[in-house]
Amino acid sequence: MALETRTISLSHLTLNQDELAFYKRQTGIHEEEKLKERIAEIAQKALDVYPYHCIWTFGFLRFRILRSQSGYKQLLELGSTRANALFLDIGCCFGNDLRKAIEDGFPAQNVIASDLRPDFWNFGHELFNTNPTTFPVTFVPGNVLESSFISTQPPLLSHESPPNFIPSVSLQSLLLLPNPKSLDPLRGHLSAIHTSAFFHLFKKDEQLLIAKKLASLLSPVPGSIIFGSHRGAATPQEGERNSTGTLFYRHSPESWKDMWEKEVFLVPGAGDNDGSGGTAEDLIRVDAGLSLDDKSREILWWTVTRL
Repeated sequence: MALETRTISLSHLTLNQDELAFYKRQTGIHEEEKLKERIAEIAQKALDVYPYHCIWTFGFLRFRILRSQSGYKQLLELGSTRANALFLDIGCCFGNDLRKAIEDGFPAQNVIASDLRPDFWNFGHELFNTNPTTFPVTFVPGNVLESSFISTQPPLLSHESPPNFIPSVSLQSLLLLPNPKSLDPLRGHLSAIHTSAFFHLFKKDEQLLIAKKLASLLSPVPGSIIFGSHRGAATPQEGERNSTGTLFYRHSPESWKDMWEKEVFLVPGAGDNDGSGGTAEDLIRVDAGLSLDDKSREILWWTVTRL
């Protein structure tokens, strides 16, 4: 199926007071109309690369990272209290959310951005008038479904450490190459992982695979989190995306929680005295719920916290 052709329309571009103030600060463009023209210009470039719905509707301008308020609060606490806490934003697009977190206090040198399409990250630099020198966040492009980018491994138990594990290690010592191609060196080192408007792009089995991969990267230290938001539903459902023809799956809060507890963190020997079975009860807590976005669409927000 051919990709749907879209053209940017400024009539779709709206910003609330907080968003407008943020983009003025971050871009250095203080005249509202000029700011909107810059945003529309970048959005059209991105749309020409791939017609994501959130691009032509300007949904990417929203602070999705704030939808899981408890997760965002935990993220900032980790950034201020845990030594060398590392934060991965996967499916980062232009990097709006991670720039919000950095502005709110998370150390920029401990942030990793990742997206399938490097052009989008570069468009982010163009939008915010930055470059890799003035905004030195580590960017690692890759396809999350490919094992060469993130291999499929079980999550670490609380008493385990990944090979060559060094507590409170710096990001630079983990990703030694100037242009890293894999996130596997981060296994067990990430204090926080955020992903929004990402899981709903995939089929049900792919969502489970991605969740397992992200869980393997997360630090087993209590308080480490994976959090985010994406399209959900009160009742789980499958459908087809009009713009690309690809299948997608929308979880409910209950089915999402079950996936993490009964499939992702179902680790043999975890919580069983005899080591014969697995349970997530001693490993994680999952908080999830539904809310409506500015288009009255159901959004599943969630946080997975290591215990």
